[in-house]
Amino acid sequence: MKLFLISGRAVRMLATLCLLSATVGCGGSIHPDYSQLGLVDVSGTVTLDGQPLSGAEVAFEAPDGTYSAGVTDSSGNFDLMFNTEKSGCLTGEKTVRIRMAGNPEGMGEAPDDAGNSDEGGKQKPAPGKIPAAYNQDSTLKATVDADHTSFQFDLKSNP
Repeated sequence: MKLFLISGRAVRMLATLCLLSATVGCGGSIHPDYSQLGLVDVSGTVTLDGQPLSGAEVAFEAPDGTYSAGVTDSSGNFDLMFNTEKSGCLTGEKTVRIRMAGNPEGMGEAPDDAGNSDEGGKQKPAPGKIPAAYNQDSTLKATVDADHTSFQFDLKSNP
């Protein structure tokens, strides 16, 4: 049985060749082509009872369930993102859903026995929280096109 001895130099060359072929063969990063989507940059402002609403997620949702979203800053301003890399929104009729970021319903979690129910037994939104009429049961609509890219939403604690 014969053993093949490989010198240190040959091992380094072989390792270098393997590394080069692995990096060259990957083809680099993939960049999606958004040009065919017709995205429109959309921005706006959200207030609650006349005050800028900070930290609210604003989503423009199409009938097929696709959406663009953004989060309001301390002045209530938002810019929509199509995904984590690209700003914009597809054109068309949208249902607008506004909720506090991190809270799926946008509602406060105060118990009913703390006086947070109205006469009909429905939970009232906690201070600074958004009623269901603006998120899970949203009645807000917007039409996005090249001429309609800026929106103002004046929400009320009791819509």
